[in-house]
Amino acid sequence: MLNLILNIDNQFLEILFMSMIPIGELRFSIPYFILKEQVMWQKVFIVSILGNIFIGILVLYIIAPVMFFLKKNRYFYKIINYILNRTRSKSLIINNYKLMGLILFVGIPLPLTGVWTGALASYLFSMSRKRAMLGIVLGVLLSSFIVLFITLAGKKVLF
Repeated sequence: MLNLILNIDNQFLEILFMSMIPIGELRFSIPYFILKEQVMWQKVFIVSILGNIFIGILVLYIIAPVMFFLKKNRYFYKIINYILNRTRSKSLIINNYKLMGLILFVGIPLPLTGVWTGALASYLFSMSRKRAMLGIVLGVLLSSFIVLFITLAGKKVLF
């Protein structure tokens, strides 16, 4: 196990961090590393999923509670309020359909949906962390399969 950790290459870290970036997430990392960087799709697929799930956990357990704490500060109030209001307006499907809504919200690869917004919305709508994590993981898997399929089909057609 230690050997595996010590032998992590830069490409692994690039894929991992690219899949954690807000807005792009694995919707960007999978096509980018498969089509542009010519990395084996299996590696990109697995590492992108790991990065996306990891950031979901981070947002759910750390970033969302910190945002609510910072909201009390007059310097951060406006920007935090803007982020929370935008998240509420974009994630009504989660509030209406709970777990299934979260899976679809995270899983359907559309702009302004994904793990960051889904995790924050599940926190806003007081979804239990256990159900939220289940929804995030299943949504990430759904999204990764959709993006991988489109990427590999596009690669076959275009290249």
